[in-house]
Amino acid sequence: MSVREITLPDATVGLIAKELIGSCRWPLAAVVLSFTACTFLAAITADPILFQAGLWLLVHALFLLGGFLVHEWSHVAGMRLFHGVSDIVVSAGVLRFSLIPVGRLCGWQIAVVATLGPSASCLVGALIALLAPGSFLQCWFLLHAVFLLPFFGDGRSLILGIRVWARPVSLRAPGTNC
Repeated sequence: MSVREITLPDATVGLIAKELIGSCRWPLAAVVLSFTACTFLAAITADPILFQAGLWLLVHALFLLGGFLVHEWSHVAGMRLFHGVSDIVVSAGVLRFSLIPVGRLCGWQIAVVATLGPSASCLVGALIALLAPGSFLQCWFLLHAVFLLPFFGDGRSLILGIRVWARPVSLRAPGTNC
């Protein structure tokens, strides 16, 4: 697992995407390898179904990744909106990625930032459902609603924000005591 602290102004979409892709590089490599194998076999056998299967896998993997990028970037946008966060700790491991704010926010601001990620992904999912209703691709975005459940970080942050609604909360990097 890698942990990296960056200042909030340095947190760009490109940097978040790079960190996100890095955290799931092995599953992505498997998807790319599978797509390449399907394409190669489709070329040899002249069977278009193999190419379609590989393309289906690649498109769904990209939409899955896109859902997480929208989710995490929306958290960053919320942190910037409230001006209480100075840094972000990027905590990434295999199939695990989270942004942890460092600074000070009021409880209601924590609740808003927590809901922005899943809400933005669900909004994109709803737009995809309107534009391509039978595609199933919207599900990769709509599934982000589950992150508001209490056993996920966003859900725990939402509960914390509601509990301390009007009080300021000091947000520290993991492993620090100050």
